[in-house]
Amino acid sequence: MESNTHATFTSVAQADLVGSEWFHIREVREGSALLVDNVAVFNISGHLCATQSKCPHQQGPIIEGHIAGSTVTCPWHGSQFDVCTGAVLHGPAIHPLQIYRVIVEGERARVESIPHQDASNVPQTE
Repeated sequence: MESNTHATFTSVAQADLVGSEWFHIREVREGSALLVDNVAVFNISGHLCATQSKCPHQQGPIIEGHIAGSTVTCPWHGSQFDVCTGAVLHGPAIHPLQIYRVIVEGERARVESIPHQDASNVPQTE
């Protein structure tokens, strides 16, 4: 079932790090994104997804793009990606976003420094 709710990224913030690698979950409001080092962390219906922060097409700032559900649109050329899988949904980009695992402990979270997997390894659903 597809929702008609569209979330728009409204502000870009550098994470208030807890120690050197942790950030507070409250910093990533539902339907928004947060820049944590070189990674974009998205809150999609309460689930944190993390991707590279630059579009693989021409390095546009993904974190500044429009967010609708789990889809982010690159503000430079309109490529669209699923931020939970990294998959390209609409070009001109042809390479998926690299995704990262987010580790949550209580009120804080961190992004695993090693990429989790790329979209070519994610099973496709119909």
